[in-house]
Amino acid sequence: MDTAFRDNLEEYITKLQRIAIQLNGLRGAHPLRIGREGAAIAMRSARLFLSYCALVSLVRRNIELISEPFCVALIIVPAEWQLTDVNEAAKILFKDEKIRFYLHPAAKSRRGWDIDATEQLVFGKVIIFATEGSPVHEDFELAATMRDRLRTCNVRHLRALAKLRGCGDISDDQAALIAEQPSERMEAIFRIGQPARRAALRLTELGPKRPVSEKAKHLDLSKGFGAAGDWAQELKKDLQDWRDGKLPWSDVDKGCLLYGPPGTGKTKFAAALAAECGMHLEATSISRWQSSKDGHLGDMLKAMYKAFAAARENAPCLLFLDEFDSIGDRSKFVSSYADYSIQVVNGLLECIDGIEGREGVVVVGACNNPERIDPALVRSGRLEKHIHFPLPDAQGRAQILAFHLPSLAEHPSLKEIAAKLPGKSGADLERLTRDARRVARREHRGVTIDDLREKIEPLPVLNEGYQLHIAIHEAGHALIAHALRVGRVERVEVFDNAQNFATDIDAHGITVIQHQRLPFRTKGEMMNLVAMHLAGAAAEEVFYKDRSTMATGSSRSDFAMATELAVEMVTKYGFGTSPYYLPSSVNTNSPSELWRDRPLRAEVDGILRTEYARAKDMLNGLQQTLVKFAVQLAKHKRLQGDQLEKLWPGPS
Repeated sequence: MDTAFRDNLEEYITKLQRIAIQLNGLRGAHPLRIGREGAAIAMRSARLFLSYCALVSLVRRNIELISEPFCVALIIVPAEWQLTDVNEAAKILFKDEKIRFYLHPAAKSRRGWDIDATEQLVFGKVIIFATEGSPVHEDFELAATMRDRLRTCNVRHLRALAKLRGCGDISDDQAALIAEQPSERMEAIFRIGQPARRAALRLTELGPKRPVSEKAKHLDLSKGFGAAGDWAQELKKDLQDWRDGKLPWSDVDKGCLLYGPPGTGKTKFAAALAAECGMHLEATSISRWQSSKDGHLGDMLKAMYKAFAAARENAPCLLFLDEFDSIGDRSKFVSSYADYSIQVVNGLLECIDGIEGREGVVVVGACNNPERIDPALVRSGRLEKHIHFPLPDAQGRAQILAFHLPSLAEHPSLKEIAAKLPGKSGADLERLTRDARRVARREHRGVTIDDLREKIEPLPVLNEGYQLHIAIHEAGHALIAHALRVGRVERVEVFDNAQNFATDIDAHGITVIQHQRLPFRTKGEMMNLVAMHLAGAAAEEVFYKDRSTMATGSSRSDFAMATELAVEMVTKYGFGTSPYYLPSSVNTNSPSELWRDRPLRAEVDGILRTEYARAKDMLNGLQQTLVKFAVQLAKHKRLQGDQLEKLWPGPS
């Protein structure tokens, strides 16, 4: 131990103890007293005072280690606290000591560390301040003779600050709420002469709401969630075995990606999963990280590290990351933002894989477009389970309506209403029930089935002319699918919205084809699929010399499906004019980029034109069969089994 420092150690400890006693509140019958230095710091800056108090407590805990002549102290600062404030407080506390202070950077660059640890380690006494959750240079970790976490916002320190600044008293609950706030808010909370209680109350009212409602915690995961519900039950059992010491954490699923269209209940599922498994829920999103402070790289990474640190502290925890597809794919970033975006992806990979581990933390991501995510994030060991969240079917819609309207759960008409709402998401159905309850609430009565019916916009009843037009369209799909053997046609339907209603998809008609599971597809087979998708519009043109909007208008329409297949044929399978395949050479997730790629557009256009002409030529030769099929379909509204067998054209 340094001789000079040892000689003054007793006096130094006494000084620290005196400061600590002053900050500890009432001691026996003596009133609270703060030294002149502490009072001056409090009046100067609220966050500086709290940093100063936290450092005093930390030094008391580690006085023997800090007094060593060659001390490397690694102090982990909470993610919501600024390193610069702690650094300034340290300079005040250690003003008479020869100590080197170093603020550790928040992240590595893609080349590795941009810092030289040896430049700092040549000093005898070094205090390194690092943000919690962020990576620390390996040499600092190795050299550290002391490692501790700074405990900012101690209740006693907060009350001392309130007293010094004339902000009145605060309760334990209010202090706990204030302690969760970032350091930048302390000046607003502890304004000189203004009550801190008032600020705490406003934090309660204005603070961000978690996306978890009380209802979400009671969702039945065994109903309406399909494969996701099955995985939830498996995870629940594995977590219980892990808690009981029967299963190592390495055998528990590390993460899951929930993907599907908006409004299908991915967020509510995650909340219900956490409640079902008895886990703490830490919910955030990529955009929330991005909007942190000024949105600079350091701010975003700090927000990211904070989320993972909070999850580890509250393990077992489910960390829910919404909008996961907005994280992007490193191979597809535009050059102007590539460096920023690549470091964000690398930071997330480090958080998921971190050397500190994340035992007890299950990461669940939710998105609409999984193909936009960097493959490294969704490989085994990371978000390894991938579960599709489709729009609910008729049974699922009924369960959602029953959940939101429990008083009508057993009403016989509820399933009938649910069946007539194809294409509605869970969010759409929740809005309908909310509107129905509002009507009943304004009339001071319970909600009825009629309240729900009145909030559903009635579908227009289709006359015979429209029904025949739909039948021609669907007959075209069915006849080409049968002729080209793209699969077995199971049934064909048209919906008049009077006696027959769509229940599977929001459409005027449907052709259900059972496709074979093949180990691979030939170019000809893919061409046949394109022709089948275009055959509905081709049939309309053969019969009416015109075509309608039935084949277009949505991302899952006939033309959209055909175009997607044609793009894949050229860019993914080498079925264009050249058999090249260069991974990631074309961003198939960017319609505008595809549109600007003129060679690709020409090839896709050629495939679509060729297959549309082929489907049209085939149907021209089957006009009598086409009309006969459509007339029977319009008459019966549904054809299947033997009815279809009698309508297929015989060998020519």
